[in-house]
Amino acid sequence: MTVVIPDLPERAAAASLRLRDEFLAILGDDLIGMWLFGGTTFADRPRRPGDLDIAVVVGVARANERIPQKWRDDPSSRPARLFAVEEKLGRELDVKLDIAYFLASEIGSGALPPEAFRIERPVNGWAVLRAHWLARQYVHLHGRPPDDLVVAPTSSELERDLDRELEHLERHVHEGDAVDPYEATYAVWNGCRILHTLETGNPVISKRSAGTWALQHLPERWYDAIHAAGRAYDGAASEADNELLRVNMAPFIEMVRMRVPVTEERPPGPPRWS
Repeated sequence: MTVVIPDLPERAAAASLRLRDEFLAILGDDLIGMWLFGGTTFADRPRRPGDLDIAVVVGVARANERIPQKWRDDPSSRPARLFAVEEKLGRELDVKLDIAYFLASEIGSGALPPEAFRIERPVNGWAVLRAHWLARQYVHLHGRPPDDLVVAPTSSELERDLDRELEHLERHVHEGDAVDPYEATYAVWNGCRILHTLETGNPVISKRSAGTWALQHLPERWYDAIHAAGRAYDGAASEADNELLRVNMAPFIEMVRMRVPVTEERPPGPPRWS
């Protein structure tokens, strides 16, 4: 069953509704669909507020609206006004908005779509996103639901997404980000979610539930790091937890890579960001 507005924390609900109303004022009938998804929609969300992930589907984008170098110079353009609303509401409501804009005509297949107003940026994790939406793990804010607009991912598309997400985590390791407890937590619990998806074929699971699953399916050697990630996820990590995460981030991601196949040839150089 689809998650509904009353299920959300008060601040997330208020921000989502304000954003919807302001986007409707800018886009009108061209706002084809809009929904909130991601960690906030799960009952076991973190105790501290996280990002609000929102999908916005528009019907039409003119050529000059697809290139940021053009619309940023025109504050009256629709993309400039939409992004200004993002920044304003983020400040006023103290939330971080992570909004993906899509063209309705570009999201009806397994091909990675570009963002509607930033055509140079493909939308990574496309198969995983569709799986969440089609499992009704979202809050419907306006217009047509995902079921009307996207198709179910194939197993090969999911495997590609897992490989790319893991490569992103490998890049964090390469950059030395284990010293950042936030990045180390992100790596450990996302690694758990990757393994859960690989094992079950189902990517529709929260980070916390993926960590719980990992405690039941991974060797005991990783338990302390997974528990430390849970405390960090809720903003309650100790210095000992941070150190556990620092020393375990790289070997944990290496262990995940041993289980996740590489699906495409790598370009030369370090692992790629998503």
